[in-house]
Amino acid sequence: MTLKYIRTLMVILALVAFVQNQQSSIEEAQAAVEHATDTIRIEGESGASLSDFQKAITAMEERDLPIIETASFDSFIDADDVNPIDDRLLKIETLYPDFYEEEDRYRALASYRVVFSPDFHSVVVTYKSGEHKMETSLINYDSGGNILDYQLIAYDEIAEGLIQIKSRLRENAITTHRISSELVKEIEEQKFVINIDGTIDKTDSRKLSDSIADYTLILPVLNELKIDPLAVKTELIASKFNSQNPNEVIVAIPEIVEEGEQYFKLDSHIVLVNNRSGVITHKYFESGQTNQWVSDAIELKEIRIDTAPYRMADELRAFGVRVRYSGMSRVNPYESETLSLFIKSGDRLNKVLNAYPMKKSVGEWNGDCEGEFTDTESILYMADKKSNGLSNLKIKNRIVKIKSQVNEKAECNAEETEAYSLKELIFNGVDYQPVN
Repeated sequence: MTLKYIRTLMVILALVAFVQNQQSSIEEAQAAVEHATDTIRIEGESGASLSDFQKAITAMEERDLPIIETASFDSFIDADDVNPIDDRLLKIETLYPDFYEEEDRYRALASYRVVFSPDFHSVVVTYKSGEHKMETSLINYDSGGNILDYQLIAYDEIAEGLIQIKSRLRENAITTHRISSELVKEIEEQKFVINIDGTIDKTDSRKLSDSIADYTLILPVLNELKIDPLAVKTELIASKFNSQNPNEVIVAIPEIVEEGEQYFKLDSHIVLVNNRSGVITHKYFESGQTNQWVSDAIELKEIRIDTAPYRMADELRAFGVRVRYSGMSRVNPYESETLSLFIKSGDRLNKVLNAYPMKKSVGEWNGDCEGEFTDTESILYMADKKSNGLSNLKIKNRIVKIKSQVNEKAECNAEETEAYSLKELIFNGVDYQPVN
């Protein structure tokens, strides 16, 4: 074999190897791109990949909203109550600047995830700081594992035992109670909204002792009913001394069943409380499925106790609970108020009149002049006649209709008409119904 032939053969073999190496490099590059797509690096000291972050989030227990978060030292008594958390992967040091200081010794206790939006991840983590403090935070992360915002939602301490924080998480919102356990328990209620970008903003703050009448009576009532104040629409709590019994307070507790943006449904607890002992003497409960305590496009604005002298029998008087609603449409205004009546029966309360419409105002107009409005107001009084032991109820309705339109002089002119109607309700042994 000549030297020229050998050199030619070596060139050919080198070319073949080059082509094979190029093909292998292309395949390796493609594999590297695919792998990089699955394992984009998260910024930070952890050096963890995005797939690791996603796996960690997915592996966490998911809990359904709403949630009342009350993590405390009593929540972590057994070793099984504690589950591991990857501190660096979740960038916990961002929440606690002193995270790595030895004297604080932050130790992970628990974590779970909730879903506020498909566009970001939400994680709840609980950490013990030293031996005497415990903190729980809600953290929102973007798809890359970076913290968007966070909020302290629970806190407990055993050194002094004077401060505790609890929170209610619901759709796009947080309600937090900061409880100061001094001579008189003080609760500061703060409300937050979770924005579509995962950031968290405070929207309201108030002391419940300033906004709830009979505050020191209401707290033991809630305790006896085993209802956490976070589960109550506190701005709608109603109470009033019973004019027929100076030692008795009538209380209406609206317990939250469902809640969303501009929507809620409430269970109703109507109780009589001895003003001296604080003990509940009579109870009535009704589910939000039937009591009409619902707020959506028509907003439930107020619950009020009515202690007018509703004499149902010679020695029996009722009291009322009025509920006011308001529409939010400017061109279709709506206002209404209903009345329910209750009487004592043993240690219970019976509702004998169910949400009877006492006021109603509806309308439709163009926002300028032309429109029609109808206002109905009812007056209830006791008739002499009785049915099944209770007085018949007579209802006198006053109906006012207003029609406004532009006249020939281009002026807005309103015409009003007034009419009256009468209705009678009789007690059928269970509740009041209209006479056929």
